[in-house]
Amino acid sequence: MKKNVIFLALTLATINLFAKTPSGDKVDPSIVAKFQKEFGSSVNVSWKIVEDISVATFTAQGEVKDVYYFDDGEILGIGKYVKRELLPETVKESILKKFDIGVIQTVYEFKEVTSSTRYFVTVVTPQYSVIVSANEFGQLEVRQKIKMKPFYVSVR
Repeated sequence: MKKNVIFLALTLATINLFAKTPSGDKVDPSIVAKFQKEFGSSVNVSWKIVEDISVATFTAQGEVKDVYYFDDGEILGIGKYVKRELLPETVKESILKKFDIGVIQTVYEFKEVTSSTRYFVTVVTPQYSVIVSANEFGQLEVRQKIKMKPFYVSVR
């Protein structure tokens, strides 16, 4: 379920309402208080709730980060988009081996409190756009595969 929650959170657009979610549900005040204690009360943060997980999105030192909280206020993990160049070589090699003509488009790094770092990578091939989940050792799991519409260029 954790992987699904993270995946769903990645697909949602970020909102700019403090302590409010798109559905109007309010984030538990104790979770907001824990966030403020950990990251400061002056941090500009937006919230959303995805399958009972509260997600705080904020900017720290020029980086946009997401903190995922269980409904009891404990942190599930912290995620952020990273440059393709920062993807571990083992992950790059696994992706290039599996998708030899694919191009890595985006990389989201997720550090779960109780397990190793995972990378959610969007790879685009001529036929598909694929989101793969990979651990730091390069073990891949295809999370979503979308067939690309043909692109034709007319030459006159």
